[in-house]
Amino acid sequence: MSLKKKATKGSIWTSLTRTGINVVDFLVYAYLARVLTLEEFGLAGFCFLFIEFANTLVNAGVNQNLVQRDKWEDRYAASTMTFVAGMGLVVVIGILGIGAPIAYFSYSELAAWVVASLAPITLVTSLQVVVSGKLLREFKNKQMGVAKFCATLISATTIVILAEIGYGLWALIIGKLVNAVIQYLLLIYVAKFKPYFHFNRDDNKELIRFCLPLFGMTVMNFLHRKASNLFTGIVLGPASFALLAAAHKGATVINQVTMSSINAMVVPSFSRVKEREKLGALYIKMVTITAVMVCPIFMGLAAVADPFVVVAFGDKFAPSATFMTISAFSIFPSVVAWFLPNLLISNAKTGDAFRLTLLNLFTNIGVAGTTIWFGIEVMLTCMVIGAFLSLPVRLWIVNKHVQIDFKSLTKSLLPPSISALLMFFFLMMLKTHLEGQFQSDVLILLILVFLGALLYPLFLFGLFFRSAKLHTLELKAMFLKGEAKR
Repeated sequence: MSLKKKATKGSIWTSLTRTGINVVDFLVYAYLARVLTLEEFGLAGFCFLFIEFANTLVNAGVNQNLVQRDKWEDRYAASTMTFVAGMGLVVVIGILGIGAPIAYFSYSELAAWVVASLAPITLVTSLQVVVSGKLLREFKNKQMGVAKFCATLISATTIVILAEIGYGLWALIIGKLVNAVIQYLLLIYVAKFKPYFHFNRDDNKELIRFCLPLFGMTVMNFLHRKASNLFTGIVLGPASFALLAAAHKGATVINQVTMSSINAMVVPSFSRVKEREKLGALYIKMVTITAVMVCPIFMGLAAVADPFVVVAFGDKFAPSATFMTISAFSIFPSVVAWFLPNLLISNAKTGDAFRLTLLNLFTNIGVAGTTIWFGIEVMLTCMVIGAFLSLPVRLWIVNKHVQIDFKSLTKSLLPPSISALLMFFFLMMLKTHLEGQFQSDVLILLILVFLGALLYPLFLFGLFFRSAKLHTLELKAMFLKGEAKR
């Protein structure tokens, strides 16, 4: 099987299983949004940021290191597991000794107990890293995805049952712990890998040398992605945090299903491309195909935000709709920038990948930190503008190592971008008319989704027929034939 076919098949399975996981996760999220108060919901989300951050510390660069090595060695994998598990243990102690007291003094005693209860997830996650790396290296995305989906189903069932019998916030905490443990056990089973611990100083030096730039990059990327949430929780409190988190939920699900699924295959596939001068053209092709698929979804989400939020989360989350609409416009710079760090990593340029993430961090932290005091809407608007302004600098950094034809990139992205924007404006006008005709938010939402599915291809093929036909053929080649040469 060719490399392109393996990568495409892996992306498809990653996308399919992530779709299932995110659908289940979204349904549980929507259920808890109605069961818990805004304050409880926001508190749980804010506390879980501690655990998400801790997980980035133990996972930074390890998968990429295992994937890009010439051959798999059980001994090296065991050394890696020992190193990562040791880091996980140190981080858990840090959560208990630092994170929990911060939560106690910043919020409440309940917040401290929540953070402390979630801490074991980080240790279990550290044990998963090597197993996941082996599966990614062997393009076993199907097996890995099925394992994670099964763990998600068990976790979701646990959460709903416990919530129904009155556990409230603790139903979510217990469900998260169950998910981590079950997922680890299932990943070991599908990987056919018997983990064991082994210490080797030279292996650790190699791991540190490769991962250190990625460690800083991963930490900063987390802060870059969560900047708006962090500042909202700290400055405006858990209720505002809950509203913003709900606004980001739809975009997060779409990202996980689409761009993250494709991004997961960038290092395994691009690092094995022998003709390095073709990387720029391959990047443009990947970005364009991604834009064709995700730009209309994000712009559609922006247009249907009002009925979507009310239907999904309830009336108390209605303010989240405005936040969702504003945030959706970041898709245009994001679709270009999303793959850039991993493009550099696949080319062994981890230092500049680190600098790229540093730029992202300074942009988001700086904008969010200075504008949150004027309200969430102002902050989100400024962050979208900042993403556009910083994009040329990001491309310049990458272009030093991977030659990207900017004219070709712009020309390729204009058709899906313009078509998605036209669809958005038409849907906004139609929504105003529909709201005067129908009282049901569910009916309005369904009509808008149906019309959006018709309008986008109509604009794309009607205004840009040649490029639309080319994209259709490329998608057919990727997902049906998979025979194109790398």
